[in-house]
Amino acid sequence: MPRELIVAWSRKAFRPGRALLVLPLLIGPPAAARGNPGPAAESSDATELARAYVDAFAEHLRLNAENDFRRREADRLEAGSGDQAPLALATIDAESQRPLALILQENSRPFLAELDRAVVQATRRLEKLREDWLTVRAKLYAEKLQLYEVRAHRRVAGQLASLLSVDNRWFWLFGLVAMASLVLVAAHDRRHELRRMLNGGRARAMGVSKFLAVMLAVLALVTLATFLFGDRLYHWLLRAGSGDELSARDEIDVENLSVAQSVDDRRRKRKELDARYEEALAQRRRKLSVNVPGAAPLVEQWQHSEEATEQWTALTAVEEGMAAALKDDGKSLDQLAHDLKDNTAQRDAFLRKRQWIRGGLGAGLLGLVSMGGMLLNAGLRRRKRRTRDTCPLCLGEGTFEPLGEARSAGGGHVALDLVQCKNVISEHPFEECEFTFMSIYRDIVKLCFPTLGIPQAGKTHWLAMVYRELNRGNYPDVVQFERIRSSSSDKFDGVVDEILNMKLGPQATQTDRIPHPLVFNFLDRDRWGASNILVNIFDYSGEVTRSQTIDDRQRQRALDGDGFFFFLDPLEPSETQAQALAGFREDLRRIKGIKAGKQVPIPVALCVSKLDLMVNERYADLGGGGVVGNFYRDLREIGWQFDVASIEARSRLMARLRDTVWPGWQIERQIDDLFGGRFMFFPMTPVGLDGSGERDLSRRTIAPVGLLEPLLWLLHMNGYPVINDQ
Repeated sequence: MPRELIVAWSRKAFRPGRALLVLPLLIGPPAAARGNPGPAAESSDATELARAYVDAFAEHLRLNAENDFRRREADRLEAGSGDQAPLALATIDAESQRPLALILQENSRPFLAELDRAVVQATRRLEKLREDWLTVRAKLYAEKLQLYEVRAHRRVAGQLASLLSVDNRWFWLFGLVAMASLVLVAAHDRRHELRRMLNGGRARAMGVSKFLAVMLAVLALVTLATFLFGDRLYHWLLRAGSGDELSARDEIDVENLSVAQSVDDRRRKRKELDARYEEALAQRRRKLSVNVPGAAPLVEQWQHSEEATEQWTALTAVEEGMAAALKDDGKSLDQLAHDLKDNTAQRDAFLRKRQWIRGGLGAGLLGLVSMGGMLLNAGLRRRKRRTRDTCPLCLGEGTFEPLGEARSAGGGHVALDLVQCKNVISEHPFEECEFTFMSIYRDIVKLCFPTLGIPQAGKTHWLAMVYRELNRGNYPDVVQFERIRSSSSDKFDGVVDEILNMKLGPQATQTDRIPHPLVFNFLDRDRWGASNILVNIFDYSGEVTRSQTIDDRQRQRALDGDGFFFFLDPLEPSETQAQALAGFREDLRRIKGIKAGKQVPIPVALCVSKLDLMVNERYADLGGGGVVGNFYRDLREIGWQFDVASIEARSRLMARLRDTVWPGWQIERQIDDLFGGRFMFFPMTPVGLDGSGERDLSRRTIAPVGLLEPLLWLLHMNGYPVINDQ
């Protein structure tokens, strides 16, 4: 199916009426699949079997006759008997030999001509007889096969065999095509979940897609069986249902095999006779050619008569044998017709049952595809309703209520269609979610990415600079970000202003409630259809990661995300951060219900912030060299491109520095046990590497590096192809 068609199907909600698009695939197969194809298919099969038998039997008769002729001729020639006229010429004077040879030659011509005409006439009679016998034999086989089927269909296995008959292969094929169309539509709609699964994540809400995929696999298997094995599977099931009884097809195959083996035996004998016969002919030719001028034409006439006689003898024998076989088959056909007449009621019931089975197969396939279409439509509507009704802040469902007109900065009222979540987060003290945004964004898929880490790890500073970069359009061409105005965006406008203009670092994040997310309207340029989602980034306080327990509502919400930014501070020792990471692992298992030894299919971006201040630490060489200086140099060589190779190279570089920054802390092992490789190190600085070591922002030129890579990577791991894989 063309990509454009798949995209067009997925841009609108799948409707039950659209399932009608696949109905022609089921009700409009070729003529071979309509009407009553059974007799025609049986006749064709019987004709092929009959032709094989007739050809083999005729070859058997021909070889048998020719072998007998050559044996007799070889005996006669070896005994020296035969036409002595050419030999007698040798005893006549030389002057009389040539006239006498001409006389003998002229007298033989009428006989040879008559012999040739007899061969032609016998050939014509044989061809007509062959066609007549083939017709009778084919009808005999067809009646045998049908009588056997009538009796076999009394059993369940025989009725099941009708489903897999080659007559129904077009039903299976077009049912397969129709189901494949639904699977392609479902795969396109769930392409992000499939990519998430390929990236090591867990595909969500894939029940209908899995059902359709299983049905497609079953239909593909049955269709391949009916096309590749033809009626062999059908006859195997008939035999299985008949027990020890030998099927009509088996009897026919045994009969054909017996004739074929007889032909092979006579061909082997023919090779022995040919050697003897050719040697006897050669001796005869040598005798005729000795000192007899003018004997050569007589020798040629004699050889021609030998060949024509052999051919006529074989044709006559084949004709007589075929005539006898035709007579026997006629008698057998009369008897079989009598048997079928005795089973007329069963035969009619069999034909009706076969038509009902064929009709039931078509209706079943139609129902299966229709049910798949309805399930797909229901799944799409259910997911759309859940997306529309779920609050990205508190994850409450069905808690949105329309909000009145918004007040503008000038005191007037702006007619904005706003909704607000009224979910009660806490009773003591009483607290509602109160997350507010425009209702036009309700139907858009929402992804939630919390920022975690110990206090003062640089989370808010990083997020503020990410907010600035996205607002300025400093992102790759393959994506598009648009800020969604909210209370959180107003807050970060102030944070950015403090950093850039007042040269002040961000204040500590408050912990009194679940923070309102910073929301971006994200659009990619997926070749299979652009995706539009709302990216919600939560700026959680470091206390949520370090000291709050799993019973706290804010910590529970922080651990329920589609991916995590976990910040590692290279200026802080490993002990506190290792404890925070261990608590994160433990509580995440409890929130997600993951047993020990199992992995969480969620990506984690390990953000190593404050790269520019590492030169002031004890593990750095104050002279500007050492491991930190080499680390900076290697980062510059790798560059800051937005591609998988560069991101992985920077992650490996940071991993090598880990033992220097946090000796003895096996971060990769601690993370890999839970996330199974779905993590990456992201070295970054929201200030820049120029003027490294300087904490006073007023003395620094703000040129951040590595800010967007963790965000783009989390989107990529969630099935949105925003990073170049090359």
